[in-house]
Amino acid sequence: MIADVGEYLADVTALEAAAADTIWVDDRGLDPWVVLGALAAVTHRVGLGCLLTTMSEVSNSGLRACAAAVQTLSRGRMVVGLPERGVPTDHVAALRASGARIFVLDAERAREMDGDPNAGNEVWDIVTIPPDRDAWTSTLSSCESAGATGVIVPWDARLIDLLRNTEPDDRTDLLISTG
Repeated sequence: MIADVGEYLADVTALEAAAADTIWVDDRGLDPWVVLGALAAVTHRVGLGCLLTTMSEVSNSGLRACAAAVQTLSRGRMVVGLPERGVPTDHVAALRASGARIFVLDAERAREMDGDPNAGNEVWDIVTIPPDRDAWTSTLSSCESAGATGVIVPWDARLIDLLRNTEPDDRTDLLISTG
């Protein structure tokens, strides 16, 4: 949720600096395509993801146009997460035509969509923020073992620390920031 735009954009740039792979928004708040366009303006490397929760009110052409616009603004960093069920094949085709990477939440679903789990769909898992580095390492390992390409973690200020400092006593981020 975006309570303060300045803080939100600062958090996004901090996540990018901490080597987050992708920043995600969903379609339940502000227009995700507008938010992703703004994020494209303040980021340079991080992927920009839109988690779609429903496809019932989205037209095929509108979806393609929005995804293509974010693809252009982000210089090809767009990722789209599809809802669990009910995605028309023409919507999937429109997203692919826009150049967006597509992800699903399980390998079985990827096979249903393509007949081959490695045919262009990424498989991500949604996890809670781990309480410490050991739990973070364990979570990443178990998701990787299950075949996940990546994990989606809800925002928490501790996430930046977990991304920057994978070892318990590693505080090189402080050394870098202070010179």
